[in-house]
Amino acid sequence: MNRNNLHYLLMLGYNYSNRAITSQTGKWELLPGQPKILEFLREHNGCTQKEISKGCVLDKSTVTSLLSRMEVMELITRKVPQNDRRHLLVYLTEKGLQWAKRTQAICNQVDACAWQKISQQERELFLETFQKVLNNLEQLEDTK
Repeated sequence: MNRNNLHYLLMLGYNYSNRAITSQTGKWELLPGQPKILEFLREHNGCTQKEISKGCVLDKSTVTSLLSRMEVMELITRKVPQNDRRHLLVYLTEKGLQWAKRTQAICNQVDACAWQKISQQERELFLETFQKVLNNLEQLEDTK
């Protein structure tokens, strides 16, 4: 594989980052995908499974399975809102919030490792450019 191919570098970056995070969160018996859900719920507590699926880039069946296990672990709870009984809303429990904070700390450590020896100016330029790349790729999703 050529390290000058964007798709290959994106794959490498995701895999290295994901492995570093799951090696730590796996010690708490979290499955891959669950740390992302904890992070997402910390910012969007009380959302639908569909919103979690879109925000975490996971398919619906995977989210359903991960949430069921998280409910057994008492990390989340699901509630039916009184004004719209067609949806279940997902909330972090107090235990889930604590685990989300621990997950965020691990993600921050991985990010800090990734940013080593990179100046603030380089970081800002990279993030600005990378956001443009993501916007371009997102358009591919919209054409499906």
